[in-house]
Amino acid sequence: MVGTPLDLIPYVRGVQLILSGYSGYAKGKRMEVDQLVREEIIRAGGRVRSHMQNIHDTAFREDKLQETRAAKQCMEECDMLTNDVEKSVSGMEHAFFSGQRSPSNADLKKLIKHDHDVIDMITKAVNLANSAEHILATGEEDLLTVIRQTTQKMTSCRGFFGARNNVLNGLRKK
Repeated sequence: MVGTPLDLIPYVRGVQLILSGYSGYAKGKRMEVDQLVREEIIRAGGRVRSHMQNIHDTAFREDKLQETRAAKQCMEECDMLTNDVEKSVSGMEHAFFSGQRSPSNADLKKLIKHDHDVIDMITKAVNLANSAEHILATGEEDLLTVIRQTTQKMTSCRGFFGARNNVLNGLRKK
């Protein structure tokens, strides 16, 4: 992604709406910003899991086994995303003899855009999970379809977060 710093303003502002303290990987704050992004992804994944846990329990009590299984599958996907985030590589700790190259502006731009997209994606998953729980209460739509959409969104988010590691791994080579 080649562009000017002005191209990044919408992405940084978008993430700042959700994460106060997000500075777009300014020098000296890179590890803290990386940790903020990770914590937000884990927190949002926990919200999706919480909604699915409620759906799972209620659907089980009402003998809706298809919905129960679908909610369980979504909860497992949430757990796998949390595990991936907790165990993924962390970048930006540069020392002179570390064998890690300093990030270029292009690397930082890619990372900022990627953070924005991951957080946007997981926010949509939270909204879907919230809608699914609402549908369970009201019966307005097909619950199974919305649960499966939520699972798909979490799977996509997990894969997209994995792509973030490719950006950070590029910083490790010197």
